Amino acid sequence: MVELNVSKDFDVAAEKVWALLVDFGEFEKWWPIELDRFELEGEGLGMIRHLYLNGLADPVSERLDSLDHENMVLCLSIIRVMPAGMTEYNATGTITKTGPDSCRMDYKGVFTAEKGRDEGASSFLLGAYETMFQGIGDTAKQM
Repeated sequence: MVELNVSKDFDVAAEKVWALLVDFGEFEKWWPIELDRFELEGEGLGMIRHLYLNGLADPVSERLDSLDHENMVLCLSIIRVMPAGMTEYNATGTITKTGPDSCRMDYKGVFTAEKGRDEGASSFLLGAYETMFQGIGDTAKQM
């Protein structure tokens, strides 16, 4: 099992960043890279967003596992076909106020991968996290 922990400081209110993160079905509002297609299955906890990324035959399907609005914590899992050689993946995103107009997002991804594929899966995920931080930060500044 591999654990990745990354953080990003934002010069915007925590509530703005949280609003984007928890609007699970509106991923395309802030994701800065064009998707081939985006589909939703269900609603609320347990809903799944299918992200058809350019160059991947199968979608990355993320399931919303839990939301804690009071503490600004979101948990999700990738299910079904796993990208980058992963066999299991769970993530937790936490938003912490650092000031009236600033916050930090801590993002933890935990995964297992096929033998010899840990490094490739880590690179894939770290790239996705950086893209997420960029998109959420840019969008939150416009709110």
